[in-house]
Amino acid sequence: MKEVMAIIRPNKYFATKRALIKEGFNAMSTREVLGRGKRKAVFRTELQEEETVGIEFIAKRLLDIVVRDEDVPKVMRILLEENSTGHPGDGKIFVLPVSYAMRVRTGQEGDDILV
Repeated sequence: MKEVMAIIRPNKYFATKRALIKEGFNAMSTREVLGRGKRKAVFRTELQEEETVGIEFIAKRLLDIVVRDEDVPKVMRILLEENSTGHPGDGKIFVLPVSYAMRVRTGQEGDDILV
């Protein structure tokens, strides 16, 4: 099993969620988060001079989806199709191993919790 963590633009959230559900990936957790990448925030002053500001956090959405190993490419494709605009700030996707999982209600373990 793998955990796919996707940080996306808030305005892309509903389209992304619909696309994932349409392909059978119904189980996910989401959070509103604040963050930033490497790019510095630049603002224009009243005199049209550029001023670089230190840390300016931007609102994003974080999706956590746990899937079977073989489903990772399909989830990645959906995330890229729905969120890629070609501009800075499109987000990041991380894939992490899940070493163990258990469904609390039934005690099911491993991949069985994904059905």
